[in-house]
Amino acid sequence: MCNLQVSFFQHALERNQIWRVFMGLFIIAVTYFAVSYIITYALARNEIDLYQVMMSRSPSGLALILLTFFPIWIGVALVNWVLHKRGLSALYGPSHKLNWTHFLKAGSFVVAVFLIVEAITQLYLLSRGQDIYSPNMIDDLSCWFAWMLPMLGLLIIQSGAEEILFRGYLLQTISARGGNFIWAAILPSVLFGALHFDYESFGNNAFAYVISTAIFGMILCAVTLRLGNLGAAFGLHFFNNLIAIFIYGLNDELGAMALIHIDIDPKSPLLGSGMILQSIISIVVFGLWHKHYMRVNSTAS
Repeated sequence: MCNLQVSFFQHALERNQIWRVFMGLFIIAVTYFAVSYIITYALARNEIDLYQVMMSRSPSGLALILLTFFPIWIGVALVNWVLHKRGLSALYGPSHKLNWTHFLKAGSFVVAVFLIVEAITQLYLLSRGQDIYSPNMIDDLSCWFAWMLPMLGLLIIQSGAEEILFRGYLLQTISARGGNFIWAAILPSVLFGALHFDYESFGNNAFAYVISTAIFGMILCAVTLRLGNLGAAFGLHFFNNLIAIFIYGLNDELGAMALIHIDIDPKSPLLGSGMILQSIISIVVFGLWHKHYMRVNSTAS
């Protein structure tokens, strides 16, 4: 096990009893639902239906959806402070700081995968004479730019919340308890994927969505352990969601801010195939990066 991998969870070796971990997850869940209920109740007192606004397929609805992830930050911070006696920043890595260089480099990985997937998709659609794209916010760029800055802040809240929980808290505590790479990467990633299951919206594609998300989670775990910092995983997650929500998005509530809408039935085989294709390409690109990383570091040592 390399030094960076060990250093990512070295400071979490103390106060990592199994009861603390399960109690921590319980507190995070209770905090999430409690804060969400308080917000929902407060809005209802003002005759605002939170769910109806979120499903309105509008920028304000999307903003509220992203904001619902904020209670996770509160819960994880509370658990680290009360149960583990360390600050929230300890989940970033031993330096207690995010590596922003890793964050930006991870963005280039996401863009590369996106361009490859998009090129293959365009060739397929061209061969079949299909066009599944339609303009959305590109017809109203002034509104898109007006919403972009606050939305970027909310996207940091959303993607960051999932990272500090799955690749921060869970990955660190499982590793610190002696879990090998397989357990440390698979358990948080399977849970991460399962929470994205939505059969009502995606039909049978919901299973492909869960598998694709779990594979993405495993890559995030592997990168985090290899680099010893949460920066790269955060960058991968953030830029992936940035493209999916603000550039190309499905014609649903999450695509309200997308410049281009993908007019495709979420239950269609084409979308499921696209999810599988993206997972395969992500694995290949990650494998090439990992091989290069190991070669460079072995040469340096």
